[in-house]
Amino acid sequence: MILKFIIALILPFILVALISRISLNIWVGLIASLGILMAAFNGAHQPISVILLGVVSGLAGAWFGSRLIERKNRTQ
Repeated sequence: MILKFIIALILPFILVALISRISLNIWVGLIASLGILMAAFNGAHQPISVILLGVVSGLAGAWFGSRLIERKNRTQ
């Protein structure tokens, strides 16, 4: 059970930030990450605490991804 919490804390953050940075669009990163995580980890059948932790981590990843996009746009 602890492994589920660790995965829910780290993986959405990394996926959203990485996909947002590659596509240069935060919404694409959020939607693609949500689809990947729901398909890979059967997200609808996880405990609500794991789902909420994943949502918070994904939002933090979106914030970090937006900072990466802003930094890239400033340097160009």
